[in-house]
Amino acid sequence: MKSNWPISGKVVPVLLALCATLLLASCAALIGPRDVAFPLAKLQQSVDKRLPFSQRYMGIFEITASKAQLSLPSEQNRLAMNTDVTVALPLLGKSWTGTMAISGILTLDNPHNAVTLAEPKLDSLLLNGLDDSYAAQVTQIGNLLARQLLASLPLYTFKPEDLRYAGVAFMPTRIATKPENLVVTFEPVK
Repeated sequence: MKSNWPISGKVVPVLLALCATLLLASCAALIGPRDVAFPLAKLQQSVDKRLPFSQRYMGIFEITASKAQLSLPSEQNRLAMNTDVTVALPLLGKSWTGTMAISGILTLDNPHNAVTLAEPKLDSLLLNGLDDSYAAQVTQIGNLLARQLLASLPLYTFKPEDLRYAGVAFMPTRIATKPENLVVTFEPVK
């Protein structure tokens, strides 16, 4: 017996697949941006993996940074880091200990699916008993250390599950900070 249905049996599965695809695409359009909070502790773990950080500068100064403490100053989209620091002049048998404060702008590195730090800068360098004759050189070295330690450092790399939700692919688009969280806005990929 011949069917009065004008469509052949091979076309029906193709039409069903097309309808399912259109339905999923329309669902993706209905899902809007979402904000995900990442605790400061995750960022702290990433920095802790790089410490202690030791470097020799100009063949004379040896600097070691250790014990970092991160903070997210609210409404600034910046990351601040306070760290213990030791500066030594091995040739002269001198060394100083103190603290260093570094900060930078939180940015999204979409090609690497990561949050990174741009424009790191030395906010302060306080060394106990530092001679004035070395202060300018040590400050310049502190700026170099800030850039080497934090420039393009992936503070957090997004996991595949961070980039998918309800079967829809998402992309990070904005960063905001709260005192204990980094808040990333994800939008559906169109």
